[in-house]
Amino acid sequence: MRSLEALLALPATLGLLSGVSGTFFYPNSQTSLLEHILVDTHGAHSSGFANAITPCSKYPNYVSGNQSMGRTTAAQWLRVAFHDFVTANVAAGTGGIDASIGFETLREENSGTAFNDSFSFFRPYVNPVISTADLVALSVVMSVGNCGGAQIPFKAGRIDATGGGAFGVPAPDTDLPTTLGYFSGAGFNQADSIGLTACGHTLGSVHHGGFPTVVGPEAVSPTNIAGGIHLDSTVANFDPLVVHEYLNGTGQAGGPLVTSFNVSSRSDLRLYESDNNATMIALGEQGEGFQNTCVNLLGRMIDTVPKGVVLSDIVTPINVKPINATLDFDNQGNLIFSGYIRVRHPSPPSSQGSLFLITSSSPPIPLTAESATGTSIFGTTTFYPFSTRINDADSFTHFTISSHAGLHTFAVQASAFVVPSLTSRFSTTTTSLNFTIASKSSGGPNVKVQAPVGQQGTLGPAIKTFSDVDVSTAGKKAGYELWEGSVDIGSLATGALSIAVLDERGNEIDVGFF
Repeated sequence: MRSLEALLALPATLGLLSGVSGTFFYPNSQTSLLEHILVDTHGAHSSGFANAITPCSKYPNYVSGNQSMGRTTAAQWLRVAFHDFVTANVAAGTGGIDASIGFETLREENSGTAFNDSFSFFRPYVNPVISTADLVALSVVMSVGNCGGAQIPFKAGRIDATGGGAFGVPAPDTDLPTTLGYFSGAGFNQADSIGLTACGHTLGSVHHGGFPTVVGPEAVSPTNIAGGIHLDSTVANFDPLVVHEYLNGTGQAGGPLVTSFNVSSRSDLRLYESDNNATMIALGEQGEGFQNTCVNLLGRMIDTVPKGVVLSDIVTPINVKPINATLDFDNQGNLIFSGYIRVRHPSPPSSQGSLFLITSSSPPIPLTAESATGTSIFGTTTFYPFSTRINDADSFTHFTISSHAGLHTFAVQASAFVVPSLTSRFSTTTTSLNFTIASKSSGGPNVKVQAPVGQQGTLGPAIKTFSDVDVSTAGKKAGYELWEGSVDIGSLATGALSIAVLDERGNEIDVGFF
């Protein structure tokens, strides 16, 4: 299947590149693109997603503020996910991580800028295979894993809600029985509720701007415009200090939701004391085990989804991965296969030795690494560009990468593909998409186009689908029939759109992202 690993190469605030595409996803489009965001965080070919939490004290000026606001993006992302999750009714199979929070930002229980800030940042990354809900979950994984915490397993496949969900987010002045009732409905018992709160409150602050009944106006200053008071003394580091400071009465003593001038707003204190501090004491005695507890609780939180949603296997870093591997025609009409091979190493990287690309059309081709490398918490990545002519498309069913670690073989289908050089996404002034399909079949291909577009009530995009798109014959190249078509999306897309070639049963043969 078709890919575009480079489609997320720019920071979200700058949007996506247009008029570019790739050819093959490994192991599939959804996993490949989400693995790209998770692993390619810094340096060469980075997705740009982690820029918002690098360093973890950062609050980028992507919507409504700047670094002097006293906010941190990593903490905002945790809050967004919690508010999306906690209104779940697991018995009824409703709610959970479904991006319904985007429709709920005018509710008093969701005060503050975190929700629209976050959805504005996520927006350009949403496409027909990456939902806003998956990005909400992935943002938790990356906030914790990249800010000193342990790695939470991430699964894909969440489906975005089409409207607001149930009410019922605990507020600072919510009484204890009601708070525990909200958690219970979402599948968390009393000890779980205390643990999840402590885990979530190891990052971030409470702000006068959003919660004036918790934090007084004296917290506001020219360098702390929103008037934030930290929840613990290591506001940007995911660690158990929030527990120790609460138990010992040191530092931030558990934060404003424990120490607020307004007794009715001490929601964390009521929750922590509800079992005579037994859970908090146990968390304080865990040492590094605190991280494992948080992985379990936060993992359960992000995996709480509506009934009928089936999550994927865990998305894990791929050691040898083709990216932006593309079939296209050159100026002479030859079929060309090009792209990159990404190799992941531990840090510091070990010697990779020689890399070779092997296809049915040519002897082994030596690959040379780019000088620029990528870095992440998963190690270092090296990128090897390649380009080779395919003389016999009918026999091009796979390619192999040979390295000192062995052979890595990847399947290819070359019976039909979207032609990148003959496809152009609309500009900023038009909503039309013109595309060309190359097909070995003599009949016109079945084409589906999907685009993420804005929708009323939320900054999370909706996916607009055009089925059975008309195509017309456009000549031949390298043994392929060419078919061209055009779609008017009707509005500007917010992120990458897809063009899929379908077989007679409606299954995707090839899908390109632009």
